[in-house]
Amino acid sequence: MRPLPRSFVEELMRAFVGESEHLPPPEEEEQLSFLEEYFGAGAPELPYLYRVCLSSLRFLSLLLTGKAFSRLSNEGKEEFLQRLLSSRNPLLRGTALLSGMPLFMSYYRRPEVSVPLGFDPRALREEADLRVVSRDRPLPPREEGKT
Repeated sequence: MRPLPRSFVEELMRAFVGESEHLPPPEEEEQLSFLEEYFGAGAPELPYLYRVCLSSLRFLSLLLTGKAFSRLSNEGKEEFLQRLLSSRNPLLRGTALLSGMPLFMSYYRRPEVSVPLGFDPRALREEADLRVVSRDRPLPPREEGKT
């Protein structure tokens, strides 16, 4: 399957993630490489499902706003996506959610983004290493009277 166009990924990143004063901007190369790795590691149907969701997103933009997704302003894209995500219809909500999920994952997994938000994966790994679990050790003896 051919890769997603760089301009479309940039457009989607701006629409889903947006820009923040306190967080670094998305890096397109890193995002594209993550998407390739993500779709390569999953089920073979996943890239096709993602493309269907993106096509549906473009179609829904024409249907609901009267404009192509790429022609909407940044605020218009955010409002359109928020409208889909808050919809009661599970197909509309799922289309927006599945379209944005890999993009959110690729952006928020970066340490320079996750640490200021309060999630430090390195610290969590260090804490987990303190509690090593092994099946090679014998179990402690059972106390009498407890089942």
